[in-house]
Amino acid sequence: MATTQSLQEAAIALAQSRRHKDLEDLVEELRIPSISTLPERREDCLRNARWLRDRFVAMDMKTEIVDVREGGLPVVMAEWNGRPGQPHLTIYGHYDVQPVDPVDEWTSPPFEPEVRDGHLYARGAADNKGNHMTTVKAVEHLFASGGSPINLRFLLEGEEEITGPSLPQLLRARGSSLKTDSVLIWDSGMDEEGNPTLATALRGILYTELRAKGPAVDVHSGTYGGVAPNPINTLARVIGELKDRDGHVTVPGFYDAVREPGADELAEWKKKDARYSADILRMTGAKSLEGEEGFLALARAGGRPTLDANGFIGGFTGKGAKTVIPAEASAKVSMRLVPDQDWKAILAAYEKHVAALSTPGVEITVELIGSAPPVLCGVDHEAARALRAAYGEAFGRQTALIRVGGSIPVAVDFQEAVGAPLVISGIAQADCAIHSPNEHLLIDNYHRGIEAVIRFICGLAQ
Repeated sequence: MATTQSLQEAAIALAQSRRHKDLEDLVEELRIPSISTLPERREDCLRNARWLRDRFVAMDMKTEIVDVREGGLPVVMAEWNGRPGQPHLTIYGHYDVQPVDPVDEWTSPPFEPEVRDGHLYARGAADNKGNHMTTVKAVEHLFASGGSPINLRFLLEGEEEITGPSLPQLLRARGSSLKTDSVLIWDSGMDEEGNPTLATALRGILYTELRAKGPAVDVHSGTYGGVAPNPINTLARVIGELKDRDGHVTVPGFYDAVREPGADELAEWKKKDARYSADILRMTGAKSLEGEEGFLALARAGGRPTLDANGFIGGFTGKGAKTVIPAEASAKVSMRLVPDQDWKAILAAYEKHVAALSTPGVEITVELIGSAPPVLCGVDHEAARALRAAYGEAFGRQTALIRVGGSIPVAVDFQEAVGAPLVISGIAQADCAIHSPNEHLLIDNYHRGIEAVIRFICGLAQ
């Protein structure tokens, strides 16, 4: 067998010679509209799973599409254990993507990938197909150069964007047979200054739908206005009162368990906060930032919990006029939670608070859509050090330690069921517009990311 160093050099050289083909393969996957939340896209999600399976089979990895639960979307699992005595790495990603609405704000069709100014535009380009394809291509180039120097497993799910239970259930059921030395969760990206990152924490999520019911049917707003209870009015008032004007969440006990940042972390935030605030204004196009008064923007973005309305539906929303008081209205409301908040305790307090804020004649129910606890990640272990070294070689930059404001629901299941150190990172640039129109990936990050993963895997062998 070739030495790890010569294997690494050969795989990197191969990746550099196949950049065009590597990009073509990513484009091919991006053409698959694998939107997990839309039932009409279920077959596309299954097609994407089969597409990934075929790539792993071509590498002679032991591969299966695992249907965990009826009606769910499967997990693509691929395994290779050809290096007895060497470390084992599990690589996580997801093949499902967000809906594309509002589609008329896309410059090019979301599932017809287009290259513009060194960026690849398509839904999923950054979240998560561009990310997970860097790991797939890195392993492909290693195998083509003589084999991986360590043992490998891929677990790519199709329910990340809907906080689905399939992969968590699989991990809990098979935890003892899925032992590994480290887990690479490749579902993040660069910081606002273009530095590679390594997560020290993930915020958790509590995602709900509020359903408000008033009269039994829609009624005329002239005849019944002033006497009939209006679910839209009430629901809007409730949502408005869940946070005050200073961004403070009013749910009783909401902040009781929040863990404060350490002195070193706070000092680092203070050094970067002004630049970070300016970058966020530039990337979002907002005229000003908001949030809890008295807290740094970096603290609000990763170290503090949030509550936000994500959607509101009720009454007549078409063109023209129809003056009705609706029978029902609904809204989506999410909370991002930080260590050591308990989503179950928060949910119970939230339900009571919503009921107390309602008005006579309007009943509001709270439906739980999804949840995941916050996660803390240590970075003082071999896998973290190997990734930081790989980033330094591939990108020529130091790795920034960050708290990730978003959530990766399955992270806690890897921690509890598998018990291996987590390495959470990725190559999407900060302004990639995930979940938004015109999502895009810096193509240079894609190619450098492939090199970084090759170096990371070889670093684990050394």
